[in-house]
Amino acid sequence: MHYRYKAVNQQGETVSGDIEADGERAAARLLRQRALTPTSIAIASSGTGASTKSSRRRVRPEELALIVRELATLLRAGVSLAEAVESLAEAHAGDVIGANLGRVYGQLRAGAAFSAALASSSLAWPQYLYPLVTAGEETGKLAQTLDDAAAQMEHEELVRREVRNALIYPGILVFSGIAATLLIFIVVVPKFANLLKTGKGKIPEISAWVLEAGMFVQEHLFLFGLLLPGCVLLAIAALGRPGVRARVLDGLASAPLVGKWIMDTELGRWASMLSTLLANKVPLLTSLTLAEQGLRLDSVKGKMRFVVRDIRSGKKITDAVFATGLLGPTDVNLIRVGERSGELAMTLRSVAMLHENASRIRLKRFLILLEPIAILVIGAVIGFIMVAIMLAITSISDVAI
Repeated sequence: MHYRYKAVNQQGETVSGDIEADGERAAARLLRQRALTPTSIAIASSGTGASTKSSRRRVRPEELALIVRELATLLRAGVSLAEAVESLAEAHAGDVIGANLGRVYGQLRAGAAFSAALASSSLAWPQYLYPLVTAGEETGKLAQTLDDAAAQMEHEELVRREVRNALIYPGILVFSGIAATLLIFIVVVPKFANLLKTGKGKIPEISAWVLEAGMFVQEHLFLFGLLLPGCVLLAIAALGRPGVRARVLDGLASAPLVGKWIMDTELGRWASMLSTLLANKVPLLTSLTLAEQGLRLDSVKGKMRFVVRDIRSGKKITDAVFATGLLGPTDVNLIRVGERSGELAMTLRSVAMLHENASRIRLKRFLILLEPIAILVIGAVIGFIMVAIMLAITSISDVAI
């Protein structure tokens, strides 16, 4: 079978060409025998479109964490860095991950530092990975550093997954309630529309409002069918923009019930990231800057920038953090102990655990309240519609409830 390939040679240059082989794996093996590291292999005729689609897919955060974890494992096993990267590039041949790791491998063979080689790829590595890798290279503990980086990436993904999974049931509940209400307006309410004509002023106002609303929805059903999905898609697109998402999160952070949960999650992320950076000998100011960049709330980011400024001006980290008003007395005391004992990374890990546990507890409380509140609201709306219809019927037939 005829394949078209792109590969990296021993000089770190990207080359391309055609090759005959029985399959993609056979083609990759033949290229390696030529001292080439394949970054993409596609059937020259019909397979190119599939390869292009694969090379453009979005790499998920958990995939990036797995790559970092695998690199750390290979390094611990005694494999050289270049060989480890080459091995992973071959394992992902024909994929966007393989293409980028092939580029990293080429940079390493050309003599670049690993942090610079990672930066040459288009993968969305977290910003804190680069100084961690630099620190690991300088201290000779790259495997341990990559393990810590993978643990941090996995932790962040775990938090995102927990929040996402926790909101699935309430989301389904709210969606079902809205769908049930619309169904009543579209199917049930219009069947009683003739009461508006026969009532002759006897129908209560709330009954008239409900019946008129039902008729309006039915008459403009096509418009509503376009408008509602359009609003949902518009909201999804807007939330996909970092600026809009940040403003929404900042607004929710000051709201009751969810505000403290969001703040605990944010502070736990900051303390965990800062602890990981400091534990791997990244300088304090660099660690603080990177931890601040990893935050999502603009309000918290702004206050953490003052921490960096105050430390540059000569303040202790305890005083600078206390001045923000974001951390409680227990957090500040832990940081003070760590600053005095030289174990700041360890005490920051304790601060992170405190906020992560508090975040989980607040999330559970929020969900415990959200579910019955959603059921009560949906029941009240549907009950209101039913009562309005019954009032209209009884007002016409002069039957008292």
